[in-house]
This record gives sequence, structure tokens and C-alpha cells, in this order.
Amino acid sequence: MAYISADGKLYKDFQEYCNSEDLELDDKFRKLLAGSRTPQNDKEKIWLAEMQKLEAEGKVIDIPSDIF
Repeated sequence: MAYISADGKLYKDFQEYCNSEDLELDDKFRKLLAGSRTPQNDKEKIWLAEMQKLEAEGKVIDIPSDIF
């Protein structure tokens, strides 16, 4: 099923949107952490591993959208 982003771009489906390079950095972080984005490169793999480590330690991860 096709997915249209808030800015009107058409994607094959929601998964393609989640894995898109068009996303803002904060959205990439959120989607990685939620499991809806697959790491697209080594940098994202490192980010995800670090965030999962923090969660496993019981730390809360807050990703404000206005810092990037």
C-alpha cells in the first residue's frame, strides 16, 4: 500500500518511508528506536546499539525535535 509523507512525497509503502534518507535526523532516531527503521549504514547501527544499551540500563531516551 502506498504511503504519502506529510510533505507530499509518495513512497511504495510505510517501510520505504521509514528507511528513507529524506527523514530528519530526529525522525531517524525515533524510528530506529521504535524498530520501524532498519539501520541504513554503520553510523545508524552504532546509534541504535548505543540507544539500546541506554535503554537496557534503564535510562530514558528523550529525542527532542527542536535540537537538530
